[in-house]
Parts: sequence; C-alpha cells; structure tokens
Amino acid sequence: MDFNMEFVVYTALTVLVWILSFTWLLPFLTILKFSKTCRNKWFSWFFVKVCAPPKGPVLMKMRKQAFNRLKDHLEDRKKNTPLEILEIGIGGGANLQFYPENSNLTAVDMNPSFMTYFEEMRQKHPQINLKRAVITMAEDMHEIEDDSFDVVICTYTLCSVKSVRSALNEIKRVLKPGGKFLYLEHILYNSSSWNSWLQKFATPLWEIYCNGCILTRKTDEEIRKTGFKDVVIDKHHPKDMWLVVRSQIVGIATK
Repeated sequence: MDFNMEFVVYTALTVLVWILSFTWLLPFLTILKFSKTCRNKWFSWFFVKVCAPPKGPVLMKMRKQAFNRLKDHLEDRKKNTPLEILEIGIGGGANLQFYPENSNLTAVDMNPSFMTYFEEMRQKHPQINLKRAVITMAEDMHEIEDDSFDVVICTYTLCSVKSVRSALNEIKRVLKPGGKFLYLEHILYNSSSWNSWLQKFATPLWEIYCNGCILTRKTDEEIRKTGFKDVVIDKHHPKDMWLVVRSQIVGIATK
C-alpha cells in the first residue's frame, strides 16, 4: 500500500474508533476506564487471543531477532551453570521458546490475568525452571534482590509502565555487574513525521483499550540516559505491524 494512502486509511480508522467509542462502545469504554480488574482481564484475553494470532509471525520474527542478540552476548557462558533470568511483563509467555538452555526464570507482571495463559505456555517448555512469579509493577520490584540476575528481558512492556525511568533504574539495580538487559519495544516516530501525529491522536483511546500502553514513548532515549554500558539500539519498521506500533527498537545493554 502506498505510504500516503496507508496513513489516510489508519487515520480514518482511528477517527471511526473515536466515534464508536463515544457512541455504541461508550459503556464498554467506561468500564475499562474505571475498573482495573476488567481492564486486566480484557487486555490479557485481547493480547493473547486476538492480537497474537494475526500478528504472530512478525512478532515472533522480532522476538527471535532480539534473542539472537542475547545468544551472541552469551557465547562464553558456561552452559552447566544455570542462567538467572528475570522477565518483566512476562504476559502469556511468548518469549519462552527462545530462552537459552538451563535457564532459571523469575517472572514479573503487573497483570495477574496473564498468569493462566503464561502457565499454559510454560507447560510447553519444561526445560525452563520457573523459580517464582511475582505480581508487581516494574517500577517497584522491592521483592527482588540487588545484583541477582544475569539477564533481564523486557519486550513490549516499557510502553505500559507508569514511569520508564523508574522501571529502568529497577532493571539496572537487579542486574548483576556485567549483566545483560535485552529489550524490544515500540516507540514514537520521529516527532516531525505525520505518523507521530497519528500516534498522539490515537494514544488516549489506545491507552484505555490496551491497559496503559502509550504510543508516544521515547524509550530509546530513556535507555541511553540510564547509565548502561555498551548500549546497542537498532530501529525497525516491520511492514506487517500496525502503523501506530511499527516504529520499534531492539537491542541489548550491559550493566
């Protein structure tokens, strides 16, 4: 599809969603806005059962690309020693298939409604040792000890935290010296582009329907400001992704 026409189509669809949200969908929108429980249950089902199937191939391609980076950074690892991994925003466990061998997992998510889907996925990957699952926000992982993980994984999660800076500081705190932070996130387009305008236009509703997900985050800039070493950030625009989340970063950084 021609870029200009694609922008027009996505803008028209966004306008339609705004209209529907304040007419037929207003009761549903109101429930999601004011009920965290309903919002959690809705989004976990929507993300796993509705979003993942049609976008599965492109999402898996991006996830695999991220984990290939991690593999390159773990070449000198002694495989008989368990790798201590913390995944923030574990969701339905879509990343488990890419985990290195002999991994001990601590799973963190702020949405307890994901746990049923996560457990179903975990049963398919018995080689991963789940040490514990913690329901908490990434900005306040006080149950997690300092300097305790070899790897922290965060995919499509920093868009939904209350404070990116606080979450990144917590990630840095729990990593061992020399530990790796692996990330895959969608970000704001160049602020001068029409696509960034569309993201800003869509964000107020998107944030409600997608349980706090914000389309206008500059997560790449925040990662660089946190004080990690050897920060690698590559930008991608996979054509099969929806336009509003097509601007993505994948990378790895070292504590």
